[in-house]
Amino acid sequence: MAENIKYFIVDVFAEEKYAGNQLAVFVDLKRTLSAEQMLAMTREINFAESAFIRSCEDEDTFAVRIFTPVYEVPFAGHPCLGSTYVIARHLMATVKGSLHLRLQKTVIPIRISSPKKLDDSRFTMQQAQPIFGATFSATEIASGLGIPLDSLDAKMQIQEVDTGLPYLLIFLKDLKSMRQLHFNEQKVIEFLLNNQMHKSNSITGLSTSIFLVTPETVDANKDYHTRMFALENGKICEDAATGSANGCLLAYLLKYTGKSQSVIVEQGYGMGRKSILYLDGTIHNNEYIINVGGQVVPISEGTWYVA
Repeated sequence: MAENIKYFIVDVFAEEKYAGNQLAVFVDLKRTLSAEQMLAMTREINFAESAFIRSCEDEDTFAVRIFTPVYEVPFAGHPCLGSTYVIARHLMATVKGSLHLRLQKTVIPIRISSPKKLDDSRFTMQQAQPIFGATFSATEIASGLGIPLDSLDAKMQIQEVDTGLPYLLIFLKDLKSMRQLHFNEQKVIEFLLNNQMHKSNSITGLSTSIFLVTPETVDANKDYHTRMFALENGKICEDAATGSANGCLLAYLLKYTGKSQSVIVEQGYGMGRKSILYLDGTIHNNEYIINVGGQVVPISEGTWYVA
């Protein structure tokens, strides 16, 4: 009979309980689970993603796999930070100021600001070099996605960006435009298919998600308000806090608005999941330094019964 699996639930990019993005982290150091079992467990939890800690390669490198309820993904932001919290609190005898996560295709370094006070610590990941993809005009986006033309910020380029997962970055004028958004799922699917951005015809095998940004914020001390929409099983789903998308936003800001950036982003407010993300980065010798951080709040832990 297979061994049972320990798991933890945490809120990531949260500064209090029941905020940020929910994550289940399973500790499977004996590699008991198959890919099919991990996907089934992720569907059962039904959060945006679940993470599986698969091995300790050395004292500061851990292998992690990440699944959505639809498929395995090569990278995702809040699973990296949430997994790091669980590793630091439950799997390391001595917590240092950094560790590495070996994902499907890359290794992600993560800094821990307060190793002795994990619940007060900021966890910061450095993301991969950005890939800047296709650009679109405002009229193409208005007709293709059904976003009103007068809601779009004409000063900001609309572009696909990828630092591990692909996102289409679209800037809107204000919070009112953000709140009034409504997507027609069939229209989004057709847009993605027509532009080779759907998982069935994209070069990544992943569907590009939509990341919307406005400089008007709910909290005065934040710099940007964002919303992220992903296509899963033919349905549009909103994400409460998206570390990978915010890494793409940081890369975009470095490319278009200045070679050094330090901004605070709010997300998930309309979902009742207040999320705070800290973005810091530079461009030096054509290399992008993409850092995205936030806090992690523990919620619960338990045992998963493996058949």
